[in-house]
Formats: sequence, C-alpha cells, structure tokens
Amino acid sequence: MTDYRDINEIAKNTGRARSIAAYLLKLGDVDWTDWELDFLDTMQAREEPLSTRQAEKLVELRDDAVLYRKVDGFVVKTLIGQCFLYRDEFNSDHDREFIERLKSAGQEALRKRDAVRLLRCARAVGEIEQHHGWTFVVPAIV
Repeated sequence: MTDYRDINEIAKNTGRARSIAAYLLKLGDVDWTDWELDFLDTMQAREEPLSTRQAEKLVELRDDAVLYRKVDGFVVKTLIGQCFLYRDEFNSDHDREFIERLKSAGQEALRKRDAVRLLRCARAVGEIEQHHGWTFVVPAIV
C-alpha cells in the first residue's frame, strides 16, 4: 500500500531522493527499462524538490526492487518447482523458458516483476487458484 507520508518526505528531501535513485542504479540484477534508467539518472542528479508524481514513481521503483521469498503465503522456490514440473502445459514458450531459467538458477527470491509473472504461470497450470497471489509479503534482502 502506498504511504503518502513517505512520498511527501521523498518529494521534499532531495538528498534522500538522490540516495534512493543512486542505490537503485547500483543494483545489478534489476532489468530496468530505458525510461526507468533515464528517470533514475535524472533523479540522482536532481537538486530541486520532486513533484508528487516523481516521488511516487521513485517509491514505486524502490518497491519493485525488493526481493520476495513469499508471495501471499506461497514460497517462491516451491512455486518455481511446481511450475517446472508442469512446464510442458504452458501455452507460451516464453513462460516455459522463464520457469526453466528460474529453476536452473536455483532462485529462492524474486523481484516483484518476476514474482508477478511466476504467479501468472502458477495460475495457468492450476497450481494456485485464480484469486490467490496478489499480496506481497516477507521481503527477503534487497
């Protein structure tokens, strides 16, 4: 859930905003889009206060960079293993390759984008119900 006090604080505290942007840029295993990289570069050098929307986006990127071991009570490693068992049932080669890559890498924690994709894959093979897997809990390490 969005904490607007945090967003407001980041918008007013340019030092904190620069620090968050610099930290996010240093993360080597996050697949930022070109737009996100440009945004983080801009925020890293920014001297004046951020708009509310800029601070919101920075918080969103920060939250997306968190690693999760569990999502809505499901252990990420277990979901990967179960999806791997049913990988031939995927309609998409991209999903099959995604699950095989996660399994071969021995992933135990995922960033939000990959965790959301894993949940979609788990729903597709019937490993979890359609209404499960929307709450992110138990962050691992960042």
